[in-house]
Amino acid sequence: MPTTAEQLHNLLHRFDKSAVPAIEQAAEAGDAQAQFQLGALYANGKGVTQDSAQAERWLRSAAEQGWVAAQTLLGWSYVQGDGIPRNLAEAHRWYSSAAEQGDTDAMCALGDLYQQGGSGIEKNHPAMLHWYQQAAQAGHPKAQYLLGKLLAEGELVAQNDEAAFQWLSLAIISGSEAAQQELAKLTARIDSQTLKGWKDNMLARMQQAH
Repeated sequence: MPTTAEQLHNLLHRFDKSAVPAIEQAAEAGDAQAQFQLGALYANGKGVTQDSAQAERWLRSAAEQGWVAAQTLLGWSYVQGDGIPRNLAEAHRWYSSAAEQGDTDAMCALGDLYQQGGSGIEKNHPAMLHWYQQAAQAGHPKAQYLLGKLLAEGELVAQNDEAAFQWLSLAIISGSEAAQQELAKLTARIDSQTLKGWKDNMLARMQQAH
């Protein structure tokens, strides 16, 4: 299943303004995908005038029909509060629904929410760790980076330098630039023999996985 970010990228970068009337017609007729698309267009001002209220309306319609990417994007909208009231409880509701259905963007966002807390959402580090792990194991670059960083710092979760090394390395492979700096900080305090052992262990696991 394409992530929310991937669906947004595909929609916005391949967008043809002439498609707007057909999308609007399908959305009005109740098509969840078209509603998601129309909501995303209003949120980004692509092909239509940017309108946060219209974005919320159409994303909610799609989300209530179970369109996973709409649920995640709606959650993002409630966290940002850009043009609509910020509502972390609603963000949590929609993130949770999308995460349970396998959207890795929602999993990572849910981890962020549990890490930061606020406005009725209590900080929950075990839940944060759970969702970062779920997203990281599914190959989400940001989650892999954040999980590696947390394990290296050892403040919110138990420190585990080898696990941190593995997740930061995977994040770099997945394209995370931030992970490169974090990995450099980690390896600077680890002796070369230990690093070699970690690399050998990681290579062995990757070979077993294939």
